[in-house]
Amino acid sequence: HVKRYTEERELTVMLLVDCSGSQRFGRGFQQKRDVAAELAALLAFSAIKVVPQGCQFTVERFGRYTRTLRPGIAFLIPFVDRIGKRVSMMEAVLDVPRQEVITKDNAIVSVDAIVFIQVMDAPKSAYEVENYRLAVLNLCLTNIRTVVGSMDLDEVLSQRDAINARLLTVIDAATHAWGTKVMRLDIKHLA
Repeated sequence: HVKRYTEERELTVMLLVDCSGSQRFGRGFQQKRDVAAELAALLAFSAIKVVPQGCQFTVERFGRYTRTLRPGIAFLIPFVDRIGKRVSMMEAVLDVPRQEVITKDNAIVSVDAIVFIQVMDAPKSAYEVENYRLAVLNLCLTNIRTVVGSMDLDEVLSQRDAINARLLTVIDAATHAWGTKVMRLDIKHLA
């Protein structure tokens, strides 16, 4: 039985070798098939994108913004389209650091705040401002100085809600161009 098996195996190997002695389905074919499979996997990986809930991705074609991907599965043209910016659409909390402010009657007040912002328009937040979080934070710092500096010390200490409302309207109007909305702004500490 062993001799017959060996003869059948040799016959099978001989059938795989053609007249010139090269193999039809040998090692070279397997390597080409592996390379083709890897290339197909690379194409699929670059063409299929999954956007998680609470995020939006901007798509750029040759460096120029073309569209926005919403949560779910999306398809891109491989090597032509690419993900530009990944933008979180969830509400974020920014802590405005404490600063010293001089009031209208030359008293020094220490003020810090907390700001709740949310991106409403992903392309604007990605392409209209370099870093929208830093921009909102700096806007809050300067507007706190402006609003508190235009009031007397007694007004500052007694009208915290009025200061919050005034700051919210001013900052929200300014951040609209960046595709963000200031949901809430609260003065944490006044001293």
